[in-house]
Amino acid sequence: MNIFEENKNYTLQEVSDICDKHGLAIVDCLKDENMISIEEWNDGDGRDSIFEFKRIEKSIFKLSWQEK
Repeated sequence: MNIFEENKNYTLQEVSDICDKHGLAIVDCLKDENMISIEEWNDGDGRDSIFEFKRIEKSIFKLSWQEK
């Protein structure tokens, strides 16, 4: 699934909008790990992470990992 670009900066709102469009969920790990993860929904439950974004500024994120 290639819905995010590797070298692009995203706002949290942009990530959220893309996730809503593709039926994905954001997992907030900002306090502990300074990142957010994106998971697929499976009948109301999250699965394993398929994307991870590192926070590079207050509300700016960059793709740091994606499931191949």
